[in-house]
Amino acid sequence: MRPRLIVQKLNGGLGRRNPSADMVTGSVMNAIATSKMVLGTIYTLKNIQEVEALGITPEYDEINKVLVYERLRRFFVHNPSITVYFMPVAQGVTLTQMVDKDNNYLAKLLRDKAGEIVQACVSLNPAEDYTPTIETGLDKDSIDAIYKAQALSDSEWAKDRYCEMYIEGRSFSGTSTAALNLRMLTNECPDISIVIGADYQISNRDALYKGYAAVEDYTAMVSKADVSQNAGEQINDFNLTNASEKTFIVPGLSSGNKLSDYSDTDLDNLDERGYIFFAPIVNLGGISSTAGIFINDTHTCDKITSDYAYGENNRSIKKAIKLAKAALAPKVKGRLYVDESTGFMAPETVKDLETITKVSLDPMVANGDISGGVDAYINPEQNVLATSEFEVLLTFIPVAIGRRITLKVGFRNPLKTN
Repeated sequence: MRPRLIVQKLNGGLGRRNPSADMVTGSVMNAIATSKMVLGTIYTLKNIQEVEALGITPEYDEINKVLVYERLRRFFVHNPSITVYFMPVAQGVTLTQMVDKDNNYLAKLLRDKAGEIVQACVSLNPAEDYTPTIETGLDKDSIDAIYKAQALSDSEWAKDRYCEMYIEGRSFSGTSTAALNLRMLTNECPDISIVIGADYQISNRDALYKGYAAVEDYTAMVSKADVSQNAGEQINDFNLTNASEKTFIVPGLSSGNKLSDYSDTDLDNLDERGYIFFAPIVNLGGISSTAGIFINDTHTCDKITSDYAYGENNRSIKKAIKLAKAALAPKVKGRLYVDESTGFMAPETVKDLETITKVSLDPMVANGDISGGVDAYINPEQNVLATSEFEVLLTFIPVAIGRRITLKVGFRNPLKTN
């Protein structure tokens, strides 16, 4: 090959962002304090430079035997426009404690940001002497955290704050058939998801990291998806493989093993039981076919028949609620005119309220997050004079996700007439 000067045009150096309110993310994890980072404090991070300004660098991870820098950098590798509210907490704080509504960890983060956070994740960076207690195939701390996180979510709902919560599913072990079925929990937890997928290069970096799961990678991918979009869609935007950033060259599980160490039956079992991991897709040469590593699905810890069995269902309904509540809020304690002969709400008042409610979802319609069919209905025969209360019914047709496509291919003989 002839000697020559090779020029490559880089992109992204200007740090331009295209953020949206749906990208706002919370992160709580164990860390070691630095001269510029105080544990329990909330930090706003919009790029990797702001992470490094806290004294969190690759050297920080190596010296302290943690994955703080590695975990945080994944947010910005996958979604350069993300905003992360980060709370570092002391080693020894468990996942269960992080999500407990009565502790000042994730609950404080959500409270402090007053409903701004759309999705949040919690993860461990344990001390070297940490030993997991395995129960039904996972670290018991991850399992206990599911129920505590749902209790926190329920508490947040009561305060008009809506957030998806993702938990690091640590130390997967045993067989797929013996693993806890997240679709059949004692209490349904529709706002919670468990990630057991891992980047094998990280798992293999140190024995201490074999139980880690890449919950931040999952969270970052969800943050840049439209609310009605499955973050495992097989398009380049959701490809976890990034050769230049050395992410997800080889997928694994939080067992510390490669994904290829497991049979297709094992992976099918884990998928059916509601676990989130990352699987390779082979480029078959189609126009939109993309090779790489993708999220298997956006499972929640809810029964498969629930309306909220998948993350995009949750995110869509929560955005609709936010928009509708914002539109109706000015009407709280407002004057409502009634028909002077019936005492029920006047027809023009009903129509006005129905219209306000219906058009509140126009942004979702415009963005393609709703298939259509937005309708608002108020029963006019509500005795508002006596109760000062009335109900509004808002419905819409969601966007469907094609999880399985059956392609039927065969030969046809033009001479055959029947």
